[in-house]
Amino acid sequence: MVKKRLLLLLNLTLFVFILIYFTQISPLVPFDGDDWRYIGGIRLPFPMWGVWNPTKVLPETLMAVGGYIAAFVILPFSGDYINSLVFTEATIFSLFIMAFLLTYYKLLTNRFRYGRNISLASELTFFVSFFLLFKHLNYPSYSGFWTVDLTCVFNYLIPNLLNASMVMYMERFDNFYLEFKTMSNIKKGIFILCLYFTLFSSTQATIIIATYSFFKIIQIFVQERWKLTLDYLKKVSPYLVILFIWIVTVIFDLNGQRSKSVQGANKGTFADEISATLRQFNSFLKIQNTKVVYAFGVVIVFAIICCIVIAKHNTNNSNLFISSLLNSIFGIVVASMYLVIAYSKAGSQYAARPDAMWPIIFFFLFATNISFIYLINNFSFLKPFLPIFIVLISLISFSFNYQQVPATNAPYSAKTAKRVDNYIISQIIRADEEGKSKVVVKVPLDSTDANPRVSASNWPHSYDMAIWLQNTLYSHKIIRTRFKIEFKPDNSVNKRFYESRNQQPFAPLE
Repeated sequence: MVKKRLLLLLNLTLFVFILIYFTQISPLVPFDGDDWRYIGGIRLPFPMWGVWNPTKVLPETLMAVGGYIAAFVILPFSGDYINSLVFTEATIFSLFIMAFLLTYYKLLTNRFRYGRNISLASELTFFVSFFLLFKHLNYPSYSGFWTVDLTCVFNYLIPNLLNASMVMYMERFDNFYLEFKTMSNIKKGIFILCLYFTLFSSTQATIIIATYSFFKIIQIFVQERWKLTLDYLKKVSPYLVILFIWIVTVIFDLNGQRSKSVQGANKGTFADEISATLRQFNSFLKIQNTKVVYAFGVVIVFAIICCIVIAKHNTNNSNLFISSLLNSIFGIVVASMYLVIAYSKAGSQYAARPDAMWPIIFFFLFATNISFIYLINNFSFLKPFLPIFIVLISLISFSFNYQQVPATNAPYSAKTAKRVDNYIISQIIRADEEGKSKVVVKVPLDSTDANPRVSASNWPHSYDMAIWLQNTLYSHKIIRTRFKIEFKPDNSVNKRFYESRNQQPFAPLE
């Protein structure tokens, strides 16, 4: 009982730290047109043929639900609209990260049969590794939880976290088909609900569960000695269903408005598109800390050698480790190929972004951490060094001498983003209180070629953001009526709010 309470306390502390990180250290502040479009409007919660995003059910409902909670639950107590949005959306994101980490912990204790202490240590190193992988000490760093803007937290990171969590949950059971049959109706219902939102989240993220399902179909076929029997079909039936639905989601997305508009914009040959995407993929590899990547690779290699040496003494654990490692390597290869092809059509710049390449990050860090705990478990003399190891890598990963790389669509401090948001919204609220039917709102001049005839210009404060901001403020009951809002980019707003880009380097202590 004491150990369970301590485990609960440590995980609660970790959750609080994650929440503080995304509300205070690297806050998730709504800033651009996409943020204000999706934080206040909720789509129909099922796939729709031919629309802009046919299968993005999870991000386009959950983000709006977070907006509703912020406006109707948190705002009455806080009195601060923007901070209410930041706190609520960050809480949702933090909960998904914690669910992801706890699912990893349960996999270690339930399937691998590792002890609670060592599993908790591995859970912590798993979390820290998402920061350590990208950490640079002499300039701003990315992280495994970095993203372009608040919208992409819900379009990329949360779908990826849910996909990875579902994979690790299913992997907890030796025979998931049998496990599902014996579940209570409530558990079955929760699993189906989670699977629904997993598959209808993002076709970039669902490659995680699709790859895992394909691997399990092959693995079970080998275990059945290459025999296509009724028993085999029963065992793989959950994975076949998942793959079938995944293929359907890909077909839906390929026939969506967004996909067609991107395909129409592509002028080069397929070879040119692949080449451009691979160059961007190389940029993604370069933003990682090379020394850390090599260190992680060494851990994996040593674990494989250790497994070969001691396999005859601990066959079950070693087989499980090798299976999980092969699954991860297979995932890295397949996800890399899939994402490179996908982004050669959607836009090569996506291949340079950690949030868009998250499936590869997950499979690599999962392989690293299961290798690390395998080594620790088999070499007991290493266990006393775990506390100091975790503390040291945490101090390196969470050194704030240089901040995290700012979000691409909000390349300013969170304090600046909040001030600009409040300035824009205050103009709209004042016009609403005065009963106006139209208001011209001053916004930052974010682009020298801003043109009201081009609705998407002046990004991130694009002209069409006025429509989405009006929708959100009305749905959140911040304004009383849907009156006309027009944006007027003005450089005086930049001078008043935006900080100088002429930053001095950090003076090192040693």
